[in-house]
Amino acid sequence: MQSSEVVLTVPAESSYVSLVRTAASAVCSQADFTVDALDDFRLAVDEACALAIAAAPEGADLTVTFRTLGHTVEVDLLSPSATGSPIGTNTFAWTVLTALVDSVETEVTDDSLLGIRLRAHGIESVAS
Repeated sequence: MQSSEVVLTVPAESSYVSLVRTAASAVCSQADFTVDALDDFRLAVDEACALAIAAAPEGADLTVTFRTLGHTVEVDLLSPSATGSPIGTNTFAWTVLTALVDSVETEVTDDSLLGIRLRAHGIESVAS
C-alpha cells in the first residue's frame, strides 16, 4: 500500500479554506475515494477549518497535514497558538463532522484548542 503525507500551512482565515478543500480533494483522489466519499470529506474538512479558525487568534497560521495509507485519509488541523474553549460535542458542527467521517478527535490543553483530527476510508471493504 502506498502512503504519503502533504503539509499545508495557511493563515487561519476563512479566505484560505478553499485552498485546504482543494488539497483535500487532491489527496482523496489519490486514495481512490468515491465521488460521494470525497464530497463528504471535503465538507468535513470545511467544518473542521471553521472550528479551528474560530479558535485561532488574529494572525495565527493553520497547519493542515494530510496522510494517506492505501484508501484511508487522515487530516490534522493544528493551530499551536489557538485559544478558546474546547469544542462542544453537542453542536451542529460536531454533528456534521461525526456524520461525514469515520472518526473525529480534538486535542485540547488548558482549555485551548490545539488540533482536530479527521479520518475517513474512501472505499468500503467488502466482507467475505
